[in-house]
Amino acid sequence: MTVMKHFLTITAVSIFLSACSSNSTNTQFIIEPPSESQIENSVKAQVSLALNAFTPVAGQALPNNSVLEAYESRGYEPIWIKDKAINPSIYKLIDILEESYTHGLNPVHYHTETIKEYLALTQATPQQLAEMDVITTIALTSYAHDLSNGRYEPQLIDPNWQLDAPSNTWKDLLYLDSATNMVNYLPLLAPRSPQYQVLQKWLVYYQDLAAKEKDIQVDSGDLLRPGDEGPRVAQLRARLVQLGDIRFSTRKVNEEQFDLRLKEALIRFQRRHHISADGSAGENTIKMLNIPLETRAKQVAYNLERWRWLPSELESNRVWVDLTNYTVNLHLNGELTSMKTIIGKPERKTPVFKGLMTYMVTNPTWKIPHRIARESLLPKLKEDPNYLGKYGYKVYSSWSIGAKELDPTKIDWNKISEKQLRYRFEQTPDEDNALGDYKFMFPNKNDIYLHDTPAKHLFRERDRAFSAGCIRLEDPAEFAEKITKGSSRFKEMTSSLKNKSNTVISLPVQIPVYLVYFTVVPNANGMPEFRNDVYERDILMEEAMGYSPFAPDESI
Repeated sequence: MTVMKHFLTITAVSIFLSACSSNSTNTQFIIEPPSESQIENSVKAQVSLALNAFTPVAGQALPNNSVLEAYESRGYEPIWIKDKAINPSIYKLIDILEESYTHGLNPVHYHTETIKEYLALTQATPQQLAEMDVITTIALTSYAHDLSNGRYEPQLIDPNWQLDAPSNTWKDLLYLDSATNMVNYLPLLAPRSPQYQVLQKWLVYYQDLAAKEKDIQVDSGDLLRPGDEGPRVAQLRARLVQLGDIRFSTRKVNEEQFDLRLKEALIRFQRRHHISADGSAGENTIKMLNIPLETRAKQVAYNLERWRWLPSELESNRVWVDLTNYTVNLHLNGELTSMKTIIGKPERKTPVFKGLMTYMVTNPTWKIPHRIARESLLPKLKEDPNYLGKYGYKVYSSWSIGAKELDPTKIDWNKISEKQLRYRFEQTPDEDNALGDYKFMFPNKNDIYLHDTPAKHLFRERDRAFSAGCIRLEDPAEFAEKITKGSSRFKEMTSSLKNKSNTVISLPVQIPVYLVYFTVVPNANGMPEFRNDVYERDILMEEAMGYSPFAPDESI
């Protein structure tokens, strides 16, 4: 059912369609236009009806209450009609809404066709003018909200996505003194991150390119390498030009020869797609090359929505755990420290959320989470009752304070099921401790933290989803030094490490921690970097958003 049919069914304004006569934007009213009081009374009557017509659907978050509050605050005075004339800014608003696809949003959500049909009326009743005013305000408000906070509720898409930092500042535009100022305020609501702005430009590039050209495909076949010649090499070159990895040049080249310039361009492509950058086009590289432009546009659109779920402005001091890049970036006092990380396995996804790092622990004792004890530790104990003693674990009768330590060799582990397991397991601080020498805490309901690890060899892997959910750091000593530098906490830390003491150290400055998940980001050269969707979260985005991020006439 279309938006227009939906609205007309609920409000029963069948008179509306019979009154439509042209698509002209020059609106003419009846000889004696309705009075402002007539329109205001109609607005008051139509607000609730119109808001009921545009109720939230699935995971969408529609800010209808804000519309009602805005009209109440102005005594139901129309927003778009003043001195018996329609504010011309309504046409600018329509243009903005129709181009919402350039942000990865769907223009059909903003009712522009409905608004234009009202504007085409040559004889408009007070009710029809009120309907137009309210629907236009709903469209303005929905777009302001979506551009600022995102169109969809993240946790309705993915329960493991817990980072939703909505801002209410977008509501301010409803209280500006004119419709013109409201419309002009809209562009300021988009995320201010340079990454968002670069991604938006690439979205537009893919949209325009897909509308003008067909995808250039590279035929499958034998490995293409430097020195090869033939039509498949020409296809490879043309595709890399189309994707922006080779800048157009007037310099003459042999299109069918795999030369050094083509190899360098292919390496750039491979690096930004996180595949082996060997400068040869094998099966995996060709598969990546042949992904359609429309699919790439959708992927960019999903990540623009993810940016809108973040605060519009990020703290200058922060820990940025980039899950799909397996890195952590510490922004502190104007300095950037980056290092590799290990994240949760696909079956134990590291959730996306925000925390506040308040303290660290040296020589930590590892209290094994109940889930890990059930799923991992118990099977090992059933195979080897001496497993706890071999690896420095202790077992206690319960999780209560003062629980009695037990002898694990006197427990028949084979008689205990996962559901019956009630013991608390701890691994003492030593060189085999799973947490290593450091644990960095930002208390959260997920019991996730950053920590050291004795399994250093795993950092040599390119894809590093190996943990039970927590984040392992490649160089925790450097991280600890940075967050305690110049304070008495640094001396306390070094002393505790030297003495091998289990010590809790409060941080001199509390630091926001973001665990984020992006499958497309701009690289250092401003090119889009497409990453492996390790947790298959793009599939969930596609199911929720489920539209083509292109111009209105191409929407489905």
